[in-house]
Amino acid sequence: MNQFVTEWNTWRDSRNSALAKPFGWLSVVGLHWLDAESTWADAPGTFTVEDGWVTISLETGIKAGPAAETFDLLSKVENGGAGAAGGTASGAAVTNSGPTRATSPAVPSDTSTLPTVTDQDAVGGAGSDSAAGPDTGNGGHDAVPARPQVRVQENGFSAKLPAGGSLNWFTVGNVLYELIDRGGRLGVRVRDSKSPLLGKFFEVPVFDPDPDFVFLARFTRFDPVKTYTIETAQEDLQLQTQAAGTVTFETQQGEVSLLATGCPKTGLQLDFHDSTNGSTTSSWRTIDLGVPNQDGSLVIDFNRAVNYPFAFTSFATCPAPIEGNVVPFDVTAGERRPPFFYSEAGINVPFLFYVWWDEESAEVTRPWYSRFGLDITILNPSHDDGRISLVGFDGVAMSGGDLSPLGRKARSRLIDVATEALTSRIPVIGIGAYSAFVIQAQRELRSQQGYVDGIETEYAAPEDRLLIVMNNELDPKRAGFDIVHTDASGLIYVEMPFDIPLESERTEIAEFQAAMENGDSITSWQEFDYRMVALIRHHR
Repeated sequence: MNQFVTEWNTWRDSRNSALAKPFGWLSVVGLHWLDAESTWADAPGTFTVEDGWVTISLETGIKAGPAAETFDLLSKVENGGAGAAGGTASGAAVTNSGPTRATSPAVPSDTSTLPTVTDQDAVGGAGSDSAAGPDTGNGGHDAVPARPQVRVQENGFSAKLPAGGSLNWFTVGNVLYELIDRGGRLGVRVRDSKSPLLGKFFEVPVFDPDPDFVFLARFTRFDPVKTYTIETAQEDLQLQTQAAGTVTFETQQGEVSLLATGCPKTGLQLDFHDSTNGSTTSSWRTIDLGVPNQDGSLVIDFNRAVNYPFAFTSFATCPAPIEGNVVPFDVTAGERRPPFFYSEAGINVPFLFYVWWDEESAEVTRPWYSRFGLDITILNPSHDDGRISLVGFDGVAMSGGDLSPLGRKARSRLIDVATEALTSRIPVIGIGAYSAFVIQAQRELRSQQGYVDGIETEYAAPEDRLLIVMNNELDPKRAGFDIVHTDASGLIYVEMPFDIPLESERTEIAEFQAAMENGDSITSWQEFDYRMVALIRHHR
């Protein structure tokens, strides 16, 4: 067990280090699909497409240089070759001594060198961004990859990609411009080594390592490979991928069989869904399986399941799992959903929310948070029993109308979460009956710190009103809330009437904003949620 944990910690450290690279996936700040002629605000010039060649004509005064990958290609051309930087999958060597597992951390690559029939934004330890092999007639299992072509122009650069290819093309200051081909569409992805997401990165949250999520599996190769149409992280983009075969393993729920992509000679990859997606984990994850043994045996270690780049940025085009690749149990192992995310609106405001209200109300209110600008990770305090670090979150709330469904462990967990938030001086909000956990955490923390607040009687809201308690990191008056009580420990109390409608008559964000700025009373729970989000965003 000690060796298992030690190896996992080493793998995780390597994963975090790879993500923190200056032009890694956390540096991505834009994606622009190209027409015959394209430019955009802050573009270094005009991009034109002709006969598959993309040319950048730089604006006057813009100084650009070839990226390392382009420079390498140019050097090979000058030396009589047309090569590109190669990439091979990493994984355990083929042996006859027992099943193997991937030995290298599954990390996103900064470059793509293998033209493929799938998206290049994969996370295999392969050195390419793709989960599949080259786009050849046999699925690329035994073929030499096609290579990008590059030229230097009088006032810019030109490049031509193979199908599914990517090229770290040229740099302007601290910005790298990457050329990509996705399903025949050409685009330019922008990477900034000074991106706000990269600046905030600390580590990817994970579940604790658990050997129960390690399975001995067997790989059965398809001959020939099978082609599937898959969705991607971009709603308007579908791609083709090729399954190399099936991986089958026994679980407590019975036998599970899933489709693996990649190449059995250089490394397999498993993209999968499970029931934790969208709550504690991203919409899907992937595992680098390494190379199967000659008898087809291999190890599937879900503790090494990682997020695709789309979990960090909206500018990735990652391939979704092949339809049906669903693990029939909660995979509470591997990487969790990252708290930070970058989109056209900038970096998100990640917020952790423990909640137990009726499911109908929750389904209505969940979409409000993202619309109002808060990126909510919603957990059920009884069902989601893994400890989550608050590192990276901009606050935490806990909300529920009844404490009776909570067991002892769930109650202790909520007190621990509130204590961590109070200690870390980030916003913490208790709503309804769950406000008791914030109050108890504050009382215990103040006592440990030697304070004597002398609070003999706790404030109680009238029966027809909802109590909301928060720490003094927040200023509720700024969002139009009336403070009804402030206790000696520094906690702030506000109230809301229960008998207001769920949804507001207002529909536009500007209307909610104007009502708050005008000091209008809160007449719906939707308006309440808007102001709570505004309160948190003001704090940030």
